[in-house]
Parts: sequence; structure tokens; C-alpha cells
Amino acid sequence: MDTLKSVALAQRLEEAEVAVLKAYAELDGSLESRTVLHSAKQAYREAEADAVVLLGAHVALELVASRLAPPDLRLAG
Repeated sequence: MDTLKSVALAQRLEEAEVAVLKAYAELDGSLESRTVLHSAKQAYREAEADAVVLLGAHVALELVASRLAPPDLRLAG
């Protein structure tokens, strides 16, 4: 996979993660907020699945794990 695709995939994962976190923060029990959360989680699952397909399982796991690291550790790596 070339660098541009890798960067685009990492950006997609980050955007999906931000959307999930925002949906959780705005969750108020309403049908609308639960639907937004469901959609955000689905988009994140799809981005993860694409990472597995495009990068291979090992590299995808490293990428996803890097997204789980605290922000200050991400910058150090």
C-alpha cells in the first residue's frame, strides 16, 4: 500500500473515532442520539475492516492500537 492510501486510511479511522466519541458525548437516550451512535460505530467498524483488508492484519492491528494510545504517546511515536 502506498503512503497516500495509508495516510487516508489513518485519517478515516481517526475521523470515525472522533465521530463515535462525539456521539457518546451527546448521547441523551433519545432515538436520534442512539441512531447517530449506531451509525458512527458502524462507520468505525467499516474503517477497521478496510484497514484489515488493505493493510493486512498485522499492520492494521498496529494502526488501530496506535489510535487507542493516549494522544501524547501518539505524537512520540
